[in-house]
Amino acid sequence: MSRKASILSAAAVLILSEAWQCAVPAAASPSLPGGNVDHITIRFYDLNLDQPAGVATLYRRIKFAAQEVCGDPKPPGTVVVSSRWRDCVAASVDRAVVAVDRPSVTAYHLAHTAPSGRRTSLAQR
Repeated sequence: MSRKASILSAAAVLILSEAWQCAVPAAASPSLPGGNVDHITIRFYDLNLDQPAGVATLYRRIKFAAQEVCGDPKPPGTVVVSSRWRDCVAASVDRAVVAVDRPSVTAYHLAHTAPSGRRTSLAQR
């Protein structure tokens, strides 16, 4: 498949929240059929993922969508960002990067995420 056709066939990525980590009952896990999983479609047909600027733009779109789909970062009555929200965003970004399935995006993601153990697990997917 040509590079252009590959990009066009992957014109959208879904950001799926870890519903059970985002204050939704455990029974609504994304792995269950009919689970209550929020998503946002990210279009990137306008980006050249062979260029660093295109990769950085797509990654910003992915992170923004993940933050939106994971809901309010601060539980009511607090000014502290929830660790559940951070975990939800991280898992959503991980899944989106895997779904894009482009070495340039994966490399960018690995360079911008912490612990080496997490890098290894993403690389093995």
